[in-house]
Amino acid sequence: MFHRWCIGLILGAGLMAAPPAPGRTQAWVLALDGQGGVVGDLKPGDLEVKVGGKVRPVVELKTPAQTADAAQSWVLVFEPIRDTAMRAIAFTAAADFLTRVPEGDRVLIIARGKDSLESLMPGFSLRRSLWAEALAKVPDLLPEALVGSPQETLQGAGFNAAYADGSDTPAGQEALTALLNRFRSGAPAWAKGTTDQRGINVLDRLNFNNPMLVAGMLATISRELKALESVMAHVAPLPGQKHMVVFSRCESDDMAHPSVKRAATQSFKRERGDGGGPAESATLANRDMTILQMSVKAKAVASGVTLYSVAGAGQNILGSIGNITAATGGFAFPLGNGLDAQFGQGIQVFGSRYLLRWADDGATAASPALEITVKRKGVKVLAQSQL
Repeated sequence: MFHRWCIGLILGAGLMAAPPAPGRTQAWVLALDGQGGVVGDLKPGDLEVKVGGKVRPVVELKTPAQTADAAQSWVLVFEPIRDTAMRAIAFTAAADFLTRVPEGDRVLIIARGKDSLESLMPGFSLRRSLWAEALAKVPDLLPEALVGSPQETLQGAGFNAAYADGSDTPAGQEALTALLNRFRSGAPAWAKGTTDQRGINVLDRLNFNNPMLVAGMLATISRELKALESVMAHVAPLPGQKHMVVFSRCESDDMAHPSVKRAATQSFKRERGDGGGPAESATLANRDMTILQMSVKAKAVASGVTLYSVAGAGQNILGSIGNITAATGGFAFPLGNGLDAQFGQGIQVFGSRYLLRWADDGATAASPALEITVKRKGVKVLAQSQL
């Protein structure tokens, strides 16, 4: 556990950065130098704001040092993960991440159960021992696939916006550290799951030869993402920065795989009475997944939630949520070796943002384009592209 503000942090090459969470006349802005280090000394004159193509005067700029002490809210969501090794990496990275959450920030942990997303806590909590207790349940609870018929709202312990408790540091921090050590030293099978079969084409994994089955899976994914949106609705009224981290490697990520998009234009051998095949299934998947992702992105932006994804295998394979994190202000992390170090360190950057406010000209255009540029050489700013 440490303070959020750290100017000298350098992000690893695999960290894919993106924008922050906005409001009608404000945005959370992240400024980085050429090596990924946080730049914390920009002045109002260093930034230019355009909304709908029109320059707006900057009326306030709070630096990361000034916003660092404000409490933030974190939601960790565990969607199904197939492979034992990937599950272990995800759970360990989450435990390491929680040990580093700044004092005063609140956490809510949610995991996919037998049928639906379930809250493992009664609400956002300051109590670190409760975080550890909830995370310890995830390996046994989390399925390997999107089984069942998901409800479109959060299940389990539900969510009580009025829930409040007190910090239990240092005892709670010790509980988190003990859990992290247990995860790191556990026998290979502690994370559950099964060893993922290598070399299987995504189209074969999802049975793209059968459009009916693909359509059924897309319906399941739709209900799952509606449940995720319901969580954002719960989080929306909270003050300050709100972050949601989604861990996953399941059918929803496969449906967003680049090979599915390519398959829509490929030729396949047709069989009598096959009712379609991979090309038809891929066309359906591309269309539906695009609609679903846009819906999740819009809900996150409207709720002021910054999304982070731990799912994909690399820069071009980001997973379902990873494809939209950039539009909400978050990052996409590959789910692979070295995740815990990169992800745990990243928390110093997540909250190291400027709060930028500008004057409103009274325009009523829906979702105007937002462009924030920096005049200082060698500095890049990241902000949402729409209000």
